[in-house]
Amino acid sequence: MKTRPQIRVLFGALLSALALVLMIPGSAQARAQACYGFGCDGHDPNIQSWQSGPVSPYGPYQLGNSFLYELRWGKTDGDQYSWARLHYISGSGASDWNVYVQRCTKDQSTCYWRLGLTKGGASGWTAKIPSGTNYYWTRTPMYHNPSTHMMRACVEDPSGDQSCTPWY
Repeated sequence: MKTRPQIRVLFGALLSALALVLMIPGSAQARAQACYGFGCDGHDPNIQSWQSGPVSPYGPYQLGNSFLYELRWGKTDGDQYSWARLHYISGSGASDWNVYVQRCTKDQSTCYWRLGLTKGGASGWTAKIPSGTNYYWTRTPMYHNPSTHMMRACVEDPSGDQSCTPWY
């Protein structure tokens, strides 16, 4: 039989574990939180509500063999966010491709080169394109794109060659 102090400790541990689960970024509570500044870096743009956008300021650009890529942009809670998408047809070897964004200050003194690196076909980041029967896109997470920074979308093909959109 457990004593009262042991029960209190066990109950406290359970409450702490529950609090941690509710703070996990993929949880419903995290999805409902507002985005401010860099706080939503890494979030899924498909679960966000947008004040404007999302639109593609650059792309889609042809890469050959049914592959295309684009930079996406949207505004939520007064802040701008960007992410990348890779378009492809099923059976084209998308898992050998990587898609990501790059973010730099406008003077390029601070840069992040492979934000949201995602393999083509990644579970949870891939959706079927409604207008095509066998076409899909894989998206990266979204990243804050304030007026002091610029962003671009990039892909790497199976040989490691990189293609990027212009800076936005």
